[in-house]
Amino acid sequence: MDLHGAVCLVTGGTRGIGRATAEGLRAAGATVVAVGRADADLSDPGEAAGLAERVLAEHGRVDVLVNNAAVRLDAPVAAVTLEALDASFQVNCLSPIVLAGALTPGMAERGAGVVANLVAPAVSGGRRGMAPYAASKAALWSFTQTLRQEVGGKGVSVFGFDPGWVRTDLAPDGTRAPEEAAAALVARIAEAPRSAREPLT
Repeated sequence: MDLHGAVCLVTGGTRGIGRATAEGLRAAGATVVAVGRADADLSDPGEAAGLAERVLAEHGRVDVLVNNAAVRLDAPVAAVTLEALDASFQVNCLSPIVLAGALTPGMAERGAGVVANLVAPAVSGGRRGMAPYAASKAALWSFTQTLRQEVGGKGVSVFGFDPGWVRTDLAPDGTRAPEEAAAALVARIAEAPRSAREPLT
């Protein structure tokens, strides 16, 4: 996708990978709406719906959606609280579904668009002590494949992006710099073909 002039929405865009991704997209000539928790509390999918409405009202379209926002609330299965489970699924999966549901119809109508969901294959198969995070990221992975099947062939490229073990608030011991992961993500978006039929990662 030609990023020059593209309208991009990046969630979790005020720090870490999200902020670096927003900066990279701007450097490529895109108009970027980078939102953080103060702009839209994605633990409430209703706010996700409102965010999509506001961005469409202001910019008329969204060409690229980067679902980057995430929470990590670790706990073994026996100790998972309803609050942790709810927050994990709302932010990590349900709000991305709401945003994609609101924005991909316009992309398909125009015959162009990209949806990038930040996934975590390393934990999506299950990880001891990380039940809420692992389960919600596995759900996002499944949704990514579903969306890809639904908009494939309509000009919308959907993929899951694995940033690796990045040094962020969620992983202070990460070995990869956010800027390195963001550069790879921006390149992947720029190279995305007008099809959702490429490999997911």
